[in-house]
Amino acid sequence: MSISQLSLTDFRNLQSTTLDFHPSINLISGDNGSGKTSLLEAVFVLCQGRSFRSHHLKKSIQHDKNSFLLFGRFNDYKAGLSKSSDKFDIRVDGETIKRRSILVNKTPINIINADSLNLITGSPQQRRQYLDWCMFHVEHSYGEYWQQYQHALKQRNKLLKFKKDVNLLDYWDDYLIQPSLALQNYRKTYCGEIARHIKSGMAGLLDDVDISLEYHQGWHSSMSLQEALNKNREKDIRAGFTHAGIHRDNIQILADGHPAADVLSRGQLKRLSIALFIAALKTLRQKSERQLILLVDDLRAEMDESAQGKVYETLLEIGLQLFITNIEPHVPEVIRGKDFKMFHVEHGMIKPRKSS
Repeated sequence: MSISQLSLTDFRNLQSTTLDFHPSINLISGDNGSGKTSLLEAVFVLCQGRSFRSHHLKKSIQHDKNSFLLFGRFNDYKAGLSKSSDKFDIRVDGETIKRRSILVNKTPINIINADSLNLITGSPQQRRQYLDWCMFHVEHSYGEYWQQYQHALKQRNKLLKFKKDVNLLDYWDDYLIQPSLALQNYRKTYCGEIARHIKSGMAGLLDDVDISLEYHQGWHSSMSLQEALNKNREKDIRAGFTHAGIHRDNIQILADGHPAADVLSRGQLKRLSIALFIAALKTLRQKSERQLILLVDDLRAEMDESAQGKVYETLLEIGLQLFITNIEPHVPEVIRGKDFKMFHVEHGMIKPRKSS
C-alpha cells in the first residue's frame, strides 16, 4: 500500500513536519547532508520497524532528544512508531503490536542506494535475504516455514554448542528438514523467475552483457539434506554449530559466464544491482496486486542519462510508489508530463516545491 501522509518528530536532523505524498512519484532534492536520505529512512522505518542505515534504531533519534515519533497514513491503515533509548512501540490502526513482522507485512518496501552493490559483491547472506524478501510478501506459508526452520536450527545449534543431550539431534533434524526443503524450493523458483526477467527485459541497461544466476544449495549436491546432516554430525559437535543447511545457500551472479563481481566495472555493477532489484520487483508484482514502495537514493551518481531513463521507464511500468532523491531539483525526461510531487530539503527542513 502506498503512503499518503507522513508526520515525523525528532527524527535524525529533520525538523518536525507533516508531508503529503503523491501515490506514484515523489522527487526529493537537496545538498548532501541536508536530510534527503533521512526522509527516505523515515519512510522505511515506518514500514519496516528498522533502519537501512544502522542496526541500532536509537541512532535515528535526533541529537539532544530523548525519542523520535513517526506516524503515517497508508491506503487502508494507519501506523505509528516511537523509539526512545529503552522503549520501542509500534501501533497499527491504534492497536499496539508486539511482532514487527505484522508491520513489515503491511507494505512491501525496498531501497536502491550505494549499498545495493553489496547484493553482488557482498556475502551470500545478502543474496539469500534478497530472495527471502520476495517470498515473505507473496508466499503465505513462507512465514510459518521460516519460524519452524529457525526454531529447529536454534535448538540444534544449542545442543551442539553445549554438547549435552546430543542424542536429541535426530529429533531436531526431523523438524529441521521439512521447512528447510520447502524454503529452498521457494528460493530456487524465485531465483529462476528473477533470472528470466533479467534476460528478457534488462539487456539494454546491462550493455547486452549475458547475466545468469546459479542457485547453490548449502550442502553437497550429491547428497540429500538428511545425508549431509548425518555426515557432518561429528564435525558439527566439534565446532558447536550446524554446517550444512539452507543458511549456507548462495546465488552466484555471472556475467558472460564469469563472477560478475570480478569482471564488471563499478558502473556496470551498479546497473546490474539495479536490474536485479527491478527483476525482483517485477516478480513480486506479477504474483501480488499489492502496491510496492521503492526508495531510490541518488540514482544519478555513476549513471548516465540514457541508463537513468531506462531505469525510470521500467519502474513506472511496474506500478510503484517512488521516492527519488537527487542533489539538483532534476525531473527525469521520462517523468516530465506526468503527475508527481517535488520536495526540497535544506538544513533538515522539508518543503514542497513546484516543478519548473
